[in-house]
Amino acid sequence: MEIDYDEYRNKLLENPEFKIKYLYAKEKLNIELMIDSIDEGIEKNRSPLALKRRVNKLRNHIAALSL
Repeated sequence: MEIDYDEYRNKLLENPEFKIKYLYAKEKLNIELMIDSIDEGIEKNRSPLALKRRVNKLRNHIAALSL
C-alpha cells in the first residue's frame, strides 16, 4: 500500500490546531538553518560581508514573520 504524502499532509492541515503547529515548526526549522549557516560561516572564517548578508537575511525573515 502506497501512501501519498502530500494528500496525507493536506488532510492533516485541515485541522486548525495541527496547521498552526506545522507552520510554526516549518518556520522554526528555517530560522535554525539560517543560524547554522551563520555559525558555519564563522567557523570557516568567511568574509564579514558574507556573514553580514546572512544576518540581514535572517533579520528580514524574522521581520516578515512579525507582520
